[in-house]
Amino acid sequence: MSTHPQQDVCCLMGDPVAGNPTQYMLEKAFAVANLDWRFLTFEVSAVDFEMALKGARIFEFRGIMLAPPHRGEVHRYLESVSDSARLSGQVNCLQQLNDGLRGVNTEGIAMRRLAEPYVATKGLHAMILGAGRTAKSIAAELALAGATSLELVCVEPTQAVPLVESLKSDPHTAAVDCRVTPWPKNGEIAVGNDVRLLLNATPVGRYDGKAALPLNIDALPAELLVCDMTFNPPTTRLMRDARKRALPTVDGLTLLVEQASVAFELWTGEKPDREAMREAVEEFLVL
Repeated sequence: MSTHPQQDVCCLMGDPVAGNPTQYMLEKAFAVANLDWRFLTFEVSAVDFEMALKGARIFEFRGIMLAPPHRGEVHRYLESVSDSARLSGQVNCLQQLNDGLRGVNTEGIAMRRLAEPYVATKGLHAMILGAGRTAKSIAAELALAGATSLELVCVEPTQAVPLVESLKSDPHTAAVDCRVTPWPKNGEIAVGNDVRLLLNATPVGRYDGKAALPLNIDALPAELLVCDMTFNPPTTRLMRDARKRALPTVDGLTLLVEQASVAFELWTGEKPDREAMREAVEEFLVL
């Protein structure tokens, strides 16, 4: 039972927000946990974002999930941020605390949690395909968790420069070998034998379960954990090919549920029912 004089409310802010399953998933999680909480979705333009945050403060929203274009623009409105959010420049989740709004990134935390049963994050050699919002968030979290090397393979290498410089300038991550490799115009992406985590954070596979990455699946290391951020469809070609090789995998739907679970825990202090959340997303997306 809530001790607040008003119902506990969380929300999603983004532009656009059509087709986003977050509200459906978290409303189901609140219901299963017997929490009298609500989750709302607001389409908020960049022009109106500052005012929307002021409104969230006034109405004492417990938490806010951020969708593009707000994840990289919210820092100047916050009282504090987590280390990974600071290093990556990306915030996708806000907590309203007594001392103000705190920004975190649940995507990196989710990836670390899901990877740890398969690979040790301390000393990890990881390859991330892409250098966008999600790639930066996960790279920063892995660096803080003790990764030895991170390689970002991307079409626009300059996109990764702020992250590389941020990691190098921070005493907690300065020793991490973070390098950027251009996306191959021809041929395949070379995955070193010491790489233990491969993550696709590119649009390849989104809405197209047959789309292929330039990877030789048969040449991948046998100890490799293969992950894909794409959740629609969750079974991408990368996931199917990796499973045929009997490689451990983490699909995008599992990552989506886990990053929302992290937010749920931060806001409520309780553990969510991940199975119910996954079922809600599958129902919403008609998977």
